Amino acid sequence: MKQLRQVVGAVLVAGVGVSGMAQTNVVAPKSWVDSITFKGDVRYRYESINDDSKLNAGKETYTRQRDRVRARLGAEAKCNDQLKAGVAFSTGQSDPISGNQTLGDGFGKKDMKLDMAYFDYTLVEDGPTEAHAIAGKMNIPFTTMQDDLVWDADARPEGVAVKGQTGNEDLTLFANGAYLWYLERADKEDLTIYAGQAGAKYQFVPEVALTVGASYYGFNNFKGADVVDWEAKNNSYGNSTVKGTVAGGTTNKAWAADFTPVVYFAQLDLWVCGLPLAFFAQELSNGDASNYDQGHMFGASLGKAKNPKTWELGYSYAELQKDATVGALTDSDRWGGGTDGKGSKFVAKYQIQKNLQIGASYFLDQKGLTAATKDYDRMQLDLIASF
Repeated sequence: MKQLRQVVGAVLVAGVGVSGMAQTNVVAPKSWVDSITFKGDVRYRYESINDDSKLNAGKETYTRQRDRVRARLGAEAKCNDQLKAGVAFSTGQSDPISGNQTLGDGFGKKDMKLDMAYFDYTLVEDGPTEAHAIAGKMNIPFTTMQDDLVWDADARPEGVAVKGQTGNEDLTLFANGAYLWYLERADKEDLTIYAGQAGAKYQFVPEVALTVGASYYGFNNFKGADVVDWEAKNNSYGNSTVKGTVAGGTTNKAWAADFTPVVYFAQLDLWVCGLPLAFFAQELSNGDASNYDQGHMFGASLGKAKNPKTWELGYSYAELQKDATVGALTDSDRWGGGTDGKGSKFVAKYQIQKNLQIGASYFLDQKGLTAATKDYDRMQLDLIASF
């Protein structure tokens, strides 16, 4: 009897042990939450602007000071092994290149609008070779510079794009293309943009890399079309215009030139004393404009404000002639936005702690290069929390 009890006890102990092992090895099934990545940021900005082209009631120049906020929130879901879908929202109004909202309107509610909505389908993913098809309202699907001549960093193009790259540990070849819808018109041809880009990055040694490439942008049906003015202030954003067709409306200007800018770009990345150092440049030429068709940009940056207590310094110089490219899509801070300007930008950033950064930018510009040139100075102080 005693032996029987010992055998039964041993069986029970073994059973409990096996059960415990089984429990520790059980993997809980993934829920839909595991397939979604959330990210966003909140920025508080103080800004001071001296624009000699604007006068107060006493016909004198003045300094405008304002505080602004920008908040962004996005989510990207992995639908399956090949497909991702994303949605993002941002503060802002109808401005296609800014999410800033100015404080001081009687504590009024700030607008939040759809910033992105896209599909990203993986066509090829085999080691260094990959290709993606993207559709919807998306991030800029092209390689851009730190201070780009064609695109404001907050622009969200709409349409379809294909991005791809291949290579090895020394050489990476990349190519991007897109067909974008700029303005749908019921009774006339739509305004569209077809674009292509190709380039290469060569890693000479781990500390030295060179990226070179070229982009072509075809702005289709723009010449003679009424300027798309989100401000409704009859603004052409620097471009040459002729009389438009909108009778009694807020915009009576039409683009006077075609836009097919070709952009050549290069960036040299180095490591100096343990810090990343980059030199970058762009040259732009719009062959379909009769005059004022060139753009130039060059600059450098030292350091990278990413980890706590790291910093970054930068400088760039840019010049965009009047009809070099479509002004409504270019950097909205440089000389107040648009084309027909030139000047320098100084940048400093410091990563206070994880996900908290402070930064300062100063623009020393001139605007109205083809008429009465005016000075334009702008200072920005930013505090950014990201998550």
